[in-house]
Amino acid sequence: MSFRKTATLILFISFLFSGLQTWSQQTQRPKIGLTLSGGGAKGLAHIGILKAIDSAGLQVDYVTGTSMGAIVGSLYAVGYSGDSILQIARGLNWNVLLSNKSPLNAFIMEEKNEYGRYALELPMQSGKFILPSGVLEAEELWLKFNELYSPVYGVRDFSQLNRPFKCIATDLETGEAVVLENGDLISAVRASMAIPSVFTAVTHGGKKLVDGGIIRNFPVSDVRKMGADIVIGSNVSTGLQKAEKINTPIQILMQIAFFKEAELNKEEIALCDYYIDQPVEKYNSASFNYSDSLIEIGLKMGDLYYPYFRKLADSLNAIYGQPQPVAFPEVNKKITLRHILSDSLKYISKPFLRKMLGLKEGAAYTVNDLEAAIRQAYGTRYFNRLYYQLHPVTDGVADMQIIAEENAPVAAKLAVNFNTLSNIMLIANLSVRDFFGKNSRTSATFGLSENTRIRLEHIQVFSTKKLPLAWISELYLERQDLPTYANYKPLGLSRETSIYFDSRLQLAFKRRQLYAAGIHRERVNFRPQTVSLRDIDGKNSYMQAYMRYEYNSHDRLFLPRKGTYFLFEPSFIFAQSPNATFKANGVPYFNIDSLGLKFGSFGRLKFLIQKVLPVRSRQFLTLQAEAGANFTRSQFIFHDFLIGGMTPVMRNQVSFAGLQDAAVNANSLVKGAINWRYHFTGSVYAAASFNLMYHSFLEERFDTYPNNILSGYGLTLGIDSPIGPLEFSFMYSDQSQRLKNYVNLGFKFSRQMF
Repeated sequence: MSFRKTATLILFISFLFSGLQTWSQQTQRPKIGLTLSGGGAKGLAHIGILKAIDSAGLQVDYVTGTSMGAIVGSLYAVGYSGDSILQIARGLNWNVLLSNKSPLNAFIMEEKNEYGRYALELPMQSGKFILPSGVLEAEELWLKFNELYSPVYGVRDFSQLNRPFKCIATDLETGEAVVLENGDLISAVRASMAIPSVFTAVTHGGKKLVDGGIIRNFPVSDVRKMGADIVIGSNVSTGLQKAEKINTPIQILMQIAFFKEAELNKEEIALCDYYIDQPVEKYNSASFNYSDSLIEIGLKMGDLYYPYFRKLADSLNAIYGQPQPVAFPEVNKKITLRHILSDSLKYISKPFLRKMLGLKEGAAYTVNDLEAAIRQAYGTRYFNRLYYQLHPVTDGVADMQIIAEENAPVAAKLAVNFNTLSNIMLIANLSVRDFFGKNSRTSATFGLSENTRIRLEHIQVFSTKKLPLAWISELYLERQDLPTYANYKPLGLSRETSIYFDSRLQLAFKRRQLYAAGIHRERVNFRPQTVSLRDIDGKNSYMQAYMRYEYNSHDRLFLPRKGTYFLFEPSFIFAQSPNATFKANGVPYFNIDSLGLKFGSFGRLKFLIQKVLPVRSRQFLTLQAEAGANFTRSQFIFHDFLIGGMTPVMRNQVSFAGLQDAAVNANSLVKGAINWRYHFTGSVYAAASFNLMYHSFLEERFDTYPNNILSGYGLTLGIDSPIGPLEFSFMYSDQSQRLKNYVNLGFKFSRQMF
C-alpha cells in the first residue's frame, strides 16, 4: 500500500474514533454533584434539600461536604435516604452526643460519684500537666457513628460508596486543606467537623486534622473534579460577622480564622448550577437546641427548590431513561470477630482491655453488642477516647481494631462551686491510677474556701465477673459555718468541724447496684462564732458500723432524665466520747452531763428513693421519698438531721425546699417531694418543687417543736453550663412564712451524692 493511501486510512480512522467518542459523550447521562457546606447545627437544614432531591426522583452521583455537611453528606453517600436522615436527626439527643458526658449508667459504681463533676481535666504527660487539643472528645458521637456507618464498615475507598464521597479537613501542622477520600470513614467525618478548641483533633492518615471549614467550607470545586457536570450546592454558612457583632475574644479569633475561607467561598459559589443559600442567619453553629427549627427551614427550602429538581430529573429521564435506584447496603445482623486488636495502649495490658470489653474472639455480635462493650470498658474511666474499627476478612467476619486514648495515670481536675450556705469554693483534685496496685485509683480533693473541705480516697477494685468486689477507704474533713435557729429565725452563727475515716468492702453488680459493709470513725466539733441566747460548745467522737444497699440507674449525675436512685443504710453507733457545754449569751451554764443524757450505743437508719420520669420531650417529673431515724431518746446534739436548703452540702443535712439550710434539727423524719422540670432548650430550664415532711416522731426528751409537719415550695430557673449547674431559686415554707432565695453554681463538694 502506498504511503498516501496509508495516511488517508489513518486519518479516516482518527476521524471515526473522534466521532464515536463525541457521540458517546453526548449520549452519556450527565453526572449530578451535591455539595453541602459546614456550619455546625445550621447544617441540619441540608436534610430538607436531600428530601426534595429524592422526592423529585433526581439521581445524585457524587457528594462532597465539610463539617456538618460531611456528616449529612456521608450518610447520603452510604445510601440513607433524605427521609431516613431526617428521622435519624430528629431522634438524636444532640446535647449528649456533642458533650463529654456519656450516660451515667454506663459507669461502674465506684466511678459514678466523680464522673462529670469537674469543668477542666488536665492529664500529666512527660511530667507536665497539658491542656487537651479541644474541650469535647464526644465519646457518644463516636459510638453513634459506629452504629450509623456499620453497613459500610469494610469500605476504605470512599468512591466505592453508593455515591462516591469526599470531605475536607485541615492539616493542623501546615494549615492546608486535606481532601479525605479513603481510610476509615468515621475518622474522616469526625476530623472534618473538629472545630479547633471545641472538639479534639483527630489523627487520620498520619496527620493531625481539624475542621475543614477553616480552609474550604463549601467544597464545590472538589465535586467538579470528581466528574460532576451539574452541581447542586446547599450553603448554611453566613460568612464573616459584622464588626459591631464581634464582642468576645472567641468571636475575634473565629473571624480571623475564616478570613481566607470567606474569600475562597465566593469562587466555590460560582461553580454551582443550583445554589441554595439557606436563611439561617438567626442561628449559630452551636444552636442544636433549635434543631427542629433548623430542620424545618431546610424542609421549606426543599419545597421551594423541588420544582427545579423535578424539571431537571424529568428532562434527564426523558433523554437517558430512568436511573438505577440507590439500594441501601445489605447488613449482617451479627459480625464474627476473628481477632480483637489494639496497638495504641500505653498504660494497660491487652488482656485487661479484653476483660473490660467482655468480648471473645470467634464469637458473633450485633453492632449494639459492640457498642455496649465499648461503653462497658469506657465506664471504668481508664479511657478518654475509645472506639473501634472493623476490618473485613470474609463475609460476616471481621477483625475489630480498638482505637484507645487512655486517661493519663496522673491527672489534675478543677471546678468551682458557689452555694448560698458554703459560699465560693475552688475545687482541685489530683488523681493517680494504679499507683498502689492494679485497678486502683487514689485521689486527693481540696475545696479551697472559708468553708474548707478535704477528701483523700483510695479505691481498689478486685472485680471478676462472679465477684465484683472493691475496697474503698477515705479520709474526709469538713468545716462549715452555719446559722443556729429558733422558731425558724436565725439566732447566731456556729462552726461545725468534722473529720472521719471510712473503710468499706462492696459488691457492685451490673453497674447499677451495690452491697457494702463498712466501719466509720468520726470526730465532730461545734464552736459558737457569735454570742447568742443559746449555743453548744463541744465535741464528740464515735464509731459507726453500717450496711448499705445502693441502686443507681440515673442517666446523668445532674438533671437526670430517667432512672432510679435508691439508698438503704442501717447502722449502729457506739464508742461515743462526748464533751460539750451549753452557753447562754456566751457564758457556760451547764454541761451536757448535768442533763442526765447517756451517750450509749444506738441504731440509725437512712432511706432515700428518687425516681425520674420523662413526661414529654422537654418535661420531666422527679418523685422522691426520704426517711431517717436515730433510735435514741436524747442524743440530739451530734446526730440530729439538719433540715433545710435546696442542696445537701454538709454533714447530716436533708434538703427541704422552703427552709434555709439547717433551720430545723430532728431525730427522725419522713419526707415526700415532687419536682416538675421543663427545658426551654437543652440547657435552660425551669422547675417547680413541693415537699412535705413529718419530723421528730420518735420520742425525744427535749422536743420543742409545736408542729411536727413541714411544707415547702420552690421555683427554680437554671442553666446547665459547662462548669456545672447554675440555679436561682425562690422558696417559701408555710411554717416559716418567709420568702427566701437560694443560689447554686457548679457541682457541690460534700459527703453526699444527692
